[in-house]
Amino acid sequence: MTSRRVSAWLHLLRTLGRGRNIEQVRQKSGGWTGNASGAEYGKRTAAAGGSILAMSTAAVCAYAATLPVKSDMFGESEQVKHQVHSDHKLTRRELRFLQFASVEYDDVIYMSPMDFIDSLTLDRPRERVYRRVVKENELKTMLQATPPFRKGDKTLFRRLEHQGLISYSEYIFLLTLLTKSKSAFKIAFLMFDDDESGTIEKDEFLTIRNLISTLRSSRNVNSNSPQGTANASADDSQCQLDPTDYHFVVSRHANRLFYGLDSYQIVFAKSEEEVKKQDTTLVLHLFGIRGNGKLSFDEFQRFYENLQEEIMEIEFLEFARGMPTISPVDFARLILRYTIVNTDDYYKYIQRVQERSRSDEKGVSLEQWAKFSIFLNNLEEFTTAVRLYTNADISVSPEEFTRAVESTIGQRLDPVIVNLIFRIFDANNDGTLSYSEFLAVMNDRLHRGLRGRLEKQYTWKAFKNCVVNEITRF
Repeated sequence: MTSRRVSAWLHLLRTLGRGRNIEQVRQKSGGWTGNASGAEYGKRTAAAGGSILAMSTAAVCAYAATLPVKSDMFGESEQVKHQVHSDHKLTRRELRFLQFASVEYDDVIYMSPMDFIDSLTLDRPRERVYRRVVKENELKTMLQATPPFRKGDKTLFRRLEHQGLISYSEYIFLLTLLTKSKSAFKIAFLMFDDDESGTIEKDEFLTIRNLISTLRSSRNVNSNSPQGTANASADDSQCQLDPTDYHFVVSRHANRLFYGLDSYQIVFAKSEEEVKKQDTTLVLHLFGIRGNGKLSFDEFQRFYENLQEEIMEIEFLEFARGMPTISPVDFARLILRYTIVNTDDYYKYIQRVQERSRSDEKGVSLEQWAKFSIFLNNLEEFTTAVRLYTNADISVSPEEFTRAVESTIGQRLDPVIVNLIFRIFDANNDGTLSYSEFLAVMNDRLHRGLRGRLEKQYTWKAFKNCVVNEITRF
């Protein structure tokens, strides 16, 4: 089912909602079938609809005409590929989770602890055929391997390997901890501590965790939709609406609109509420097998620091290859990892470091990398501190950069790190760098390429993204 076809359906539904005669719309738009291009169809639907909503739908349909036939604006092909049920276009974080998640239980998709590490340190998942479907007895054995909180350290995820479950909401929670400074972490603790007791209990943790829906597998279930799978073919490239499509769209959305029911909704063995009560590795580790444990601020902070140190150490050891330090070029590769930079620009950065580095340099130690990682976690505060320089696009010297970092994190970056940063980002070798370029790349690095950049208001791209996001909610 292509985006053009969906646009036609949505326009029909909105027309029915306004009480317009279907035959009039068919005549004004030139019919549902024919050889009209997607762009021409968009113009016709806008003329027939006569509203901003219809124009928005037409704009998306017209935009779809510029894409290949098999383009999938609504993400249906991704849902089929990852065998996941979703009522919206999958986000970058959801796609990353599904790409690495290797476990299923009760039709819910989970990561193992090693999957989580791989998602942060590998470009693509380890080779496998299908996700492993876990039975109840196997799950109990798996969760029994979870160590209590008092025995937790910065090797927790590596020791557990594939013996554990991490839900999508917990994946988001862990990603958030990896990208927050200590000041922001205090705010997170207060959000969990609902009764203001100074400790976090299991129910309070689950309340926040369950704000994010689970990702359900579509492997063993089928909807009542007459469409079956979401595979699109070349013959499906026109804006066509056959009787089966018409009945499906009108009946489904009429029921949802007037009765609050969805007769085509997939029914799973367990409801969303039941699934959200499922114990996972993280819940058992933080609150114990009985679930009566409590976390003070200091204990929660220890977990937060252990998590950050474990991932930081894994990344360093990967590039160190058994050596005590990593080379200047590998340091550049490490901080440019996950960033959304053009391929040509990436190689320019790497070449710049190669040309400005000596073969006998000692490189970067684990301790130096740890301090740089702390700086990255305080990037938001650093951005605020240097906003005047950024807005005015003023270049800064190494000394000014060092003072700005010290005012943010309370300690100075090692001169070796500062020197390497300027080798990477000082394009003309004049001893200065632009904060704008540096912060854009580092923000990508901090969020591991999973956070889309904000678009400027009142641009076509921002308008298009807004329309697509709204339409995918249907």
